[in-house]
Amino acid sequence: MTIDLIILNQIVGVLGFCLAVVSMVFTFFATRSKATDERFKAGSERMDRQEMRIQSLEQTVQALPGRDDIHKVEIHVERMSGEISRIGAVLERVDRVMTRQEEFLLKGNQR
Repeated sequence: MTIDLIILNQIVGVLGFCLAVVSMVFTFFATRSKATDERFKAGSERMDRQEMRIQSLEQTVQALPGRDDIHKVEIHVERMSGEISRIGAVLERVDRVMTRQEEFLLKGNQR
């Protein structure tokens, strides 16, 4: 009977040790899995934010004028520059005429 108690005590000790080892292994993998899941979730959220930024940039770039549009604007600016030069020349002539009329009227009133 004493041998049975000693064997039973040893079996209980071994079972307790095995249970402790199994619980440590389970805790290690469960904690590791949670940490990994949290990292994946954080990475997924970061990728979602990055994707939103990329979509915003793509929409902005699509709304920008292209090379042909810029070229058309350049052509129109050149045409307007030429017209402004012609208008400037006409205004110089008008200014000369106005100056002459002013001088005539001022000198005419002095007589």
